[in-house]
Amino acid sequence: MSETKSEEPTVAVKLFVDKERCKVLFAESDNEFVDVLFGFLTLPLGTVVRLLGKHSQVGCLDEVYKSVEDLSTDYFQTKACKTMLLEPFNSAVDDLCCDQLKVKIDTNPRAVYVCKDANCGANSDCAVTLVRGSICKCGKVMEYIGEWPQDADNTAAAGSNGVFVKECFKFIITDDLQVAPASTSLMLSLLDKFGVRDPAFLEQKILQLNAEKISSVLKRSLTTRQALTGYYFNAPYIDDDSSLYVLPENLYSEQEADVDNKLNNMKFKVLQTKNNLSLLYADVGVDFIDLLFGLLSIPLGSIIRTYDSIYRSIDGSAKGYMNPDA
Repeated sequence: MSETKSEEPTVAVKLFVDKERCKVLFAESDNEFVDVLFGFLTLPLGTVVRLLGKHSQVGCLDEVYKSVEDLSTDYFQTKACKTMLLEPFNSAVDDLCCDQLKVKIDTNPRAVYVCKDANCGANSDCAVTLVRGSICKCGKVMEYIGEWPQDADNTAAAGSNGVFVKECFKFIITDDLQVAPASTSLMLSLLDKFGVRDPAFLEQKILQLNAEKISSVLKRSLTTRQALTGYYFNAPYIDDDSSLYVLPENLYSEQEADVDNKLNNMKFKVLQTKNNLSLLYADVGVDFIDLLFGLLSIPLGSIIRTYDSIYRSIDGSAKGYMNPDA
């Protein structure tokens, strides 16, 4: 792999590689890489699709995103609605959490729009928006005035203490991106799991990951359970649950089930083949389209069952090591 340009910000991660089996057993890093990894969870699905060039391979989301792109603004309530779906807002950026990451994969500036009509009554409310194409209460299109200002002192102070996790700790990351505090017992447990009798036979490789390489890790995390192996060896791997190593249960805190999770039914007509093996198309209403397009605004962290390795790390094994301000 090519060396990272020196002027680009990077985060370091040490991989423990079994070259004979072409597998990354686990990795070790400080808070900077783990912060970036946990930052994946704040990214709306539409942002993920955009960052990966509409080749995220996350189910059918690429096609949903392209549909929004291709539809005329005449089909949307406002032009801003289309913009919000193609460039969904990340609330963690608004809280300046993700702005403090050493390596940021979503570098879209936070543009600010206001109504420039001096006689507009909305000006007294200091009304601003971050969505291009938004309409003011007076009916005029809000115009760009610059980027959202940042408090450099607060950002520097928070960044020096870590963003999501505390700065002073080391972490172990498994191939499927489970994160836990580094310890000798955990490392020995992982070595035993993979049948490694002598750690000296493992190759230790320190990588410096820039934004482009972090994006590649993100894509791997969406398409395989062996994200680090897939990235390091630049080869596709079949998703095989039998190869996963589940971290010991005592690393996770108990979690209460969400018992009040009621879903509303939505009816639509479908046209199937006679043998019912293929669905040709569905005749749906605007409610279903709103729901479908709305998927693009959902953060990865909300898709708990699909992306549970990183999520469980935050709520379990790494919980005591999180920055209380994040």
